[in-house]
Amino acid sequence: MTVELRPLGVACNIACGYCYQNPQREAGNFRQPYDLERMKAAAEREGGPFTLFGGEPLLLPLADLEELFRWGHEKYGSSGIQTNGVLIGDEHVALFKKYNVEVGVSVDGPGELNDLRWHVSLERTRRNTGLTLANIERLCREHRPPGLIITLHRRNADADALPRLHEWMRWLDGLGVCSVRLHLLESESEFVRKSYGLSDEENVRALLSFAELQHELKNVRFDALDEMERGLLGHDQNTSCVWHACDPYTTQAVRGVEGSGRSSNCGRTNKDGVDFMKAERHGFERYLALYQTPQEHGGCRGCRFFLMCKGQCPGTAVGGDWRNRSELCGVWKRVFIHLEKRLILRDQTPLSIHPVRRRLERHLINRWSRGGNSTIHSLPWAPPANDGKATDADGSGFRLPPFVRQAFVGEAQRAVWSPRIEAVRSALSRLGVLAAARGMVPLSLVNASPREVFAIHNAAAAHGLHARLLPSPESGRGELLAVGGEAESADYLRAWEAGDADSLDVLAGLPVCCRRAAAESRLAGRLDLVWDSAARWRVSERESDVRCAPALNFLLRPLGIDLLGYRPCSFDCEESERLGFARLALGRETELTEVMDWLEAMLGWPAEWSALHGIAELKTGIVKVVYDTDLTDGKVTVRYHGRALAPDAARGLSFAYRRPKSECSPDTGRREGARA
Repeated sequence: MTVELRPLGVACNIACGYCYQNPQREAGNFRQPYDLERMKAAAEREGGPFTLFGGEPLLLPLADLEELFRWGHEKYGSSGIQTNGVLIGDEHVALFKKYNVEVGVSVDGPGELNDLRWHVSLERTRRNTGLTLANIERLCREHRPPGLIITLHRRNADADALPRLHEWMRWLDGLGVCSVRLHLLESESEFVRKSYGLSDEENVRALLSFAELQHELKNVRFDALDEMERGLLGHDQNTSCVWHACDPYTTQAVRGVEGSGRSSNCGRTNKDGVDFMKAERHGFERYLALYQTPQEHGGCRGCRFFLMCKGQCPGTAVGGDWRNRSELCGVWKRVFIHLEKRLILRDQTPLSIHPVRRRLERHLINRWSRGGNSTIHSLPWAPPANDGKATDADGSGFRLPPFVRQAFVGEAQRAVWSPRIEAVRSALSRLGVLAAARGMVPLSLVNASPREVFAIHNAAAAHGLHARLLPSPESGRGELLAVGGEAESADYLRAWEAGDADSLDVLAGLPVCCRRAAAESRLAGRLDLVWDSAARWRVSERESDVRCAPALNFLLRPLGIDLLGYRPCSFDCEESERLGFARLALGRETELTEVMDWLEAMLGWPAEWSALHGIAELKTGIVKVVYDTDLTDGKVTVRYHGRALAPDAARGLSFAYRRPKSECSPDTGRREGARA
């Protein structure tokens, strides 16, 4: 685990043309105020020690840098910093020495090999590269050798550039540098991919060339290659995060602390330019889904390297969608094959061909299914209790277990909207009782928190109604009660226990069209009606643009915001729209005006819903939600245009967010110079 302190967010003194943080800069989310005491308190909560991160953390005033390093030394004995190395001066080296600071430097090579780390002009860029190399040498001489991160791309690792990069590695080895982490380019856009990316063949050639170079170096170790080999042998307890299941909603390996002290994740999956807060719970749905999804559809099913690779980093996923496996899969697979052969020649049996591999996979699947994670090293080799039953061998009938998780765009938005969401949920429970009491519906299905159940019973009794608790509600989605007359609620309970969904829809008074649509979906084996309900609004085979009244927006149901109490047959169902407006009016009649205003505002937020590999994700300008859904044969997307963004909606790069302040942020403009 790494605690990353990011006092200045992604603010930086240079403009790397390929930086994975560029979406945040393009969205205008590139600098923030900071509070040293809040950051310290947050780092302590996360468990420390910490590494200062950016952007470029050396933009921080020297006095504040010293205070953080001093505190880190006093509290943990050391701290770290990851820098591009340009700004390191005498004062910084003195601080590193005084407070036992581990220094990491991000650089791609000497001279023109480092040109993608752009700064205004080619002359300044080359001058900065010289400063960085001189500072690496100085650190080796006066402090200790830094660890290096090198991104491989067309400028430094194609066939013409590789020999010079190798020669530089020999120079680093002579300086005593030990750790070099090789990163393959993470492409944030098609432009970056085409302009700077290597082909799979070139990436493989580059990585294997470093494997050969390793033999002649005394000090330098290339982490990626070592870690892949250790993974094949099951010795992955100290390998980096990309080889372990990483939940992008709450990254375990990276515990980010922003300048305000709020928690955040590793920024590699912030493709919309929004730095979301951490979700409250871990989840490993990506890996459960990848294990069952065919490789031709973006999954990993049947891959003998899945145990070691797990689809690799979600930040490099195909199409920029974390639910897919890495777009660099072809590269990693070929390197694994090379290392596998090398181990066999050394009379070692890699786990990829070991008879125990399937058993270890099942143990890991079982742990993910329970919300836990594990290294290969700590998995038992004995068969799991449900050996052979954990998954379907061919993926048929696969569906993720029910789950719902959410993440807010920021602390300020959570402080405002989290209590409002709770107030709306509670109000909707009361509205369900009132709707049944007024005869608007023959019976209401009410979703309540456990602490509200007694109050719902009392409210129903006050109107001469019965509230019957329904057994076995879906995990994490509250308690369900059928509220209606004695006979109606008893009939509903019997139908519920019998699993008679058609009768349940009739007893709840669903419009005929909605009952018919629900029955057709069940017959087809589908449980989530979002994609079906958007059929009339198709703009392509896999996309729908929905424009409807907020009363018909049921996308927020996973958050417990369910005005109708059922899913309408379509986003233009007239009968459902009438019922929705009637419920809103009823809420205002019963002195819930403010809560109804909040509800209407939420239902009017633009939102993007998508489904891929059985995982649905809903994005709004305030919160995003992930939950289980039906399998689709590819990604499908519904864009709900809504009425208005929340005034405090985050800035981002898709329509669900506020637009950036300018179509060309300062960083975007600087990157254009790097492209020229």
